Amino acid sequence: MNYFISRSYYPLAIVVCMHAALAFIIGVLVAIGVILLFAAFLGVTFYGVAVPVEGSLAATLFVVALIVALIFYAGVKAQFRRVKTGKEALVGAMGIATSDLNPKGEVRVMGEFWEATAKDATITAGQAVEVVSMDGVYLVVKPAEQKA
Repeated sequence: MNYFISRSYYPLAIVVCMHAALAFIIGVLVAIGVILLFAAFLGVTFYGVAVPVEGSLAATLFVVALIVALIFYAGVKAQFRRVKTGKEALVGAMGIATSDLNPKGEVRVMGEFWEATAKDATITAGQAVEVVSMDGVYLVVKPAEQKA
């Protein structure tokens, strides 16, 4: 049995480690801040530091923990966004045929001109198309379905 992580899971492992590290940092900062705040309320000083300084240090730690938490949230949120570039973004995109596709021609998708191949139908210039897949550098398109 192979116990090594498959290459396809490397990005997932990196993301999990990054998020675990950020969560650990947030937890440590909040824990130290709570201890300092509790000590400041009781009037206990650490290493001769004045009580107001402990309170302000605790507040600073909470602010830093909040900033790290916001970075953590932004990282997690970015993992679930739709892909905006590349082949994955083109599949399913809508466009317009700029020339007749019988079966090859040119279409405009996402503001760019692409060589395309019509799938299962002849497409006339000006007709709306939907990208089905990519075949090398050619888009495979079909006529877009009209919405009522």
